[in-house]
Amino acid sequence: MVRTGTEGVRDYDFQRPHQLSRLELDALTLLFESWGRVTANFLSNYLRTVVSLHEVSGQQLPYEEYLDRVRVPTVLAVWDLNREAGGTALLQLDPAIALNIVDRALGGPGYGPFPVRELTEIEQAILRRILRRMGDLFVQTWAPTAPLSLELTQLEFNPAFAPVAAEGDLVVAFSHAISLDGQEGRLTWVWPFGVMRPLAELLTRHSLGREEGRRVEPRPREMERHLKAVPVHCTVVLGRARITLGDFDRLRAGDVLLLDRRYDESLELRVAGLPKFDVVAGRSHGHFAVRVIGRRPLDE
Repeated sequence: MVRTGTEGVRDYDFQRPHQLSRLELDALTLLFESWGRVTANFLSNYLRTVVSLHEVSGQQLPYEEYLDRVRVPTVLAVWDLNREAGGTALLQLDPAIALNIVDRALGGPGYGPFPVRELTEIEQAILRRILRRMGDLFVQTWAPTAPLSLELTQLEFNPAFAPVAAEGDLVVAFSHAISLDGQEGRLTWVWPFGVMRPLAELLTRHSLGREEGRRVEPRPREMERHLKAVPVHCTVVLGRARITLGDFDRLRAGDVLLLDRRYDESLELRVAGLPKFDVVAGRSHGHFAVRVIGRRPLDE
């Protein structure tokens, strides 16, 4: 018997074989979303502004196709994956976003615009410290599934000097939209397929094992008790001042900076980087302290 027709037949793209299953890619996307949330929280606290990592998209593509999309110069963090399988990965960041992060880390306003250029040695040193913390958060995100250890080995600005795969090899890229001080950009993880495949299989088995296990009964009171014990980082903003670089260079002990807030105005209490309460300053038991006098509107 001869069967004719093309029903149920689909084209096979040899340039994009999509060797990860849809289930594996979806599971990885959820994990990168989780990393994006904790990383956004870290950056918001560290840089004292609201940072958002969202719109995660996962894609498999040939390495040369990824290279064609990269605009030079860009910021490329090269990571060594210390597992039995070995391998390397890339974290790509728009230069303007990287400079905004550095500016904020140094106490600047982060207003921009920031040029598209390579970073100086000092800027690289500051960015490396922040990237290492982001790498630690990635390892923590993977901890329930696989014991990883990421080591930041180099920063490059041209992908030609940071190859993680050969032309024709498949890579897996997970791209985040990042928003910082109203500036939009992209942050992208790039993993060789040979490195990501065993991790994807581990993650999928872990997810399926949890789904096939016994049903977990909800425990709202226990969850509430644990949430109430979570430490929250609070910061009181005394005020802000803008000075020129020349004035900054001439600052000496005894100089006075005029802040943008009057002495009799309330101060701003920030929780996890977001303004939440109005407070007044004082002392309590020999320490500086603040007294809450009101809650900030939710839309601030």
